[in-house]
Amino acid sequence: MEDENFNKDLEDLLKMLKQLMEKQDLDSIPGVPPEQLEQLKLFMSQFDELKDDMKFEIYKLDPFTKKMVSVFAGQLREQLGKQGLEDTDSKPTAEEVVMHKEKELKDIADTNERYDALIATIDEQLKNSNLTEAEINALLDKRVEIESKRNGEI
Repeated sequence: MEDENFNKDLEDLLKMLKQLMEKQDLDSIPGVPPEQLEQLKLFMSQFDELKDDMKFEIYKLDPFTKKMVSVFAGQLREQLGKQGLEDTDSKPTAEEVVMHKEKELKDIADTNERYDALIATIDEQLKNSNLTEAEINALLDKRVEIESKRNGEI
């Protein structure tokens, strides 16, 4: 039970941090090297994919660290208020995930690499059995658009 509470606190904490990072200009944080900011952005962008793998490592944390995470999560929940918590629990739509990934990848110079990553993201979203027909069609349209760009048709 204690581990379940800790897992929820840690997941909530990381979701809230991810939410804050998306709303803030992180480049203006004093004393944090740009390399660390990039690593943090990368980790947070891949959080949803990594969180299940992290749970095994979490059990190795000492009780003090677990308590610190719980306290910090509680303080952040309090500061964000009710609205902030509701936003962290809502999952982005498949189209929002693809749009977010597209923004992340805009700085990659290799267009084929960027297109491959976007197509992989779309394919991953298409595996969701809860998608509506309209969402599936929108994702497939986006996939066709990216394939056309990759093949130089657009």
